[in-house]
Amino acid sequence: MTRIGLEGVVRRQITAMILCVALAVTGCASASGSQVAQNSAAPIDRTLLAEYAQRIPSGSKIRVERTTGGTLHGTLLKTGADQVTLQRNTRIPEPPVEIPFGTITRITLEGGGNSTGKTVAIAVGTGVGATFGVLLLLAAIWGD
Repeated sequence: MTRIGLEGVVRRQITAMILCVALAVTGCASASGSQVAQNSAAPIDRTLLAEYAQRIPSGSKIRVERTTGGTLHGTLLKTGADQVTLQRNTRIPEPPVEIPFGTITRITLEGGGNSTGKTVAIAVGTGVGATFGVLLLLAAIWGD
């Protein structure tokens, strides 16, 4: 091979390796990245929060964020006029927890969008895409 041809092959190999590393080291938009700070000075309408909580059916999986900064995950047992009763999701069974609305900043339903089929479809699509990407990179490296 001529010197120019060898340099071109080496340049392609280096480019392909950089692309492989860039594909392997992802995570710039991951869920565990930095999160935007929430404005804790915003007033919370407790009556609106209580109305929302009363519309959630018993047995729903919920997440309760508290004014102290803690978060509780569990199953909603009942909603009263001034409190929510929650059965926490713990390894060792615990008695239900009654949480007054005065200490709650947010109530969120959990588990609404995830399903096994959706997870499998995402995994298969990711695997197929990664396989084709690696095959294209290998073809670029050894194609010439």
